[in-house]
Amino acid sequence: MTNKRLMLATPALLFSAFVAGIPAHAQMVPACYTAESLQGSFGAMGTYGANQAIAIAVRTFDSAGNMTSPFVINEPLAGSTTGARTILPGTNTATYAVNCDGSGVVTRVATAGGVTVPAYDDFLITEGAVQNGKLIAMTIVDTQRIPSGLVPGGVFLSRKYTRRPNGCYTQASMQGSYGVVVNYGFNVALAMQNETLDGKGNLTRTGVLNQPDPLSTTGGRSVGTVTSVGTYTLTCDGRGTISRVVTKPDGTKATAVDDFVISQGIDMGGGNLLATTILDVQRDPSVILAGGIVVTRVHTLRPSLSVPVPVTPGTVTTVAVAGPKNLTTTSRSIMLDGSASTSVDGKALAYSWTMAQGSPVGSILAGNTAMPTVQFSQGQGLYTFLLTVTDSTGATAQDTVTVNYRGF
Repeated sequence: MTNKRLMLATPALLFSAFVAGIPAHAQMVPACYTAESLQGSFGAMGTYGANQAIAIAVRTFDSAGNMTSPFVINEPLAGSTTGARTILPGTNTATYAVNCDGSGVVTRVATAGGVTVPAYDDFLITEGAVQNGKLIAMTIVDTQRIPSGLVPGGVFLSRKYTRRPNGCYTQASMQGSYGVVVNYGFNVALAMQNETLDGKGNLTRTGVLNQPDPLSTTGGRSVGTVTSVGTYTLTCDGRGTISRVVTKPDGTKATAVDDFVISQGIDMGGGNLLATTILDVQRDPSVILAGGIVVTRVHTLRPSLSVPVPVTPGTVTTVAVAGPKNLTTTSRSIMLDGSASTSVDGKALAYSWTMAQGSPVGSILAGNTAMPTVQFSQGQGLYTFLLTVTDSTGATAQDTVTVNYRGF
């Protein structure tokens, strides 16, 4: 989340606030972006034209000017009159060069479907951090100099990719409550859905779909409920597949398969990675809207919508549980989690997050919720956050979580 007050500040004020929030010994910012600024694993989505085709990929930079990237392109099936799609997996091998100002060029060879084509992408680092005295890219945007050599028709290609924690992603990396925004074609229709992933490969999803009313001649809309029940699998690099049964607004059912990539995450410690943003594209055209429309989604982790389990008063006590424990991060902001806290009577708890005494000062957004977003305002250090929960009887309990922030 972003503090709205910061969004209204001038660039000069933002820079002054940035410098003022860093201890004197840490105010020296590296002068240039270099090849080392691109390091680690990034989740990426590529857009061809006006959503004519969509690619999802993982890009891995070695900090020495080399990049590899497995990908899947979801594109129109040549010759189809119904908007059918075809799935084209492939790989990239590449080198990259970075200018001092964070711009640069990727020189690639892409191979897919037995075809090998060269490509050149101009990129810009749009978000970054200072880590171990070096400027590190967190978000990159690029555009391909020449039309796509894999999707026919002289199609313009651009991408956005975001840095994620390194490590191996598992089914447990996808768990909790996610808000899902579903886009059909070029803003033809939009769905908003609540999703639960159980960390064991199962999902449920329900929400409303706002679509054109097929009977209207004036652009009228139709709103109906859509649900999905399915399973998901993923590979160690954070790419995977969702298989679903969809219940349409009219009550009929259909099947759908989605390819996804984890684009952002949190290292929970102990090798456990948690997906905070997931991007997907449906393999087939929409099973609800006519016209062969491509469907894409963004899944964003949010506080869990768990239902308290009734217990017998007196058998347990109210307990505060603050997490994640033993976390080291380079992300400027992360989400804390107090949803594992329990109350003596099973009723809802009131949450309050504050800075613990002696901790560097951090910003806490939505501090009265189970899962607030926190920002590290004073540069690198050990930030300790205090969670206080209050049950329906007025009794309180406390727990702390310490985060080792290694960014800027």
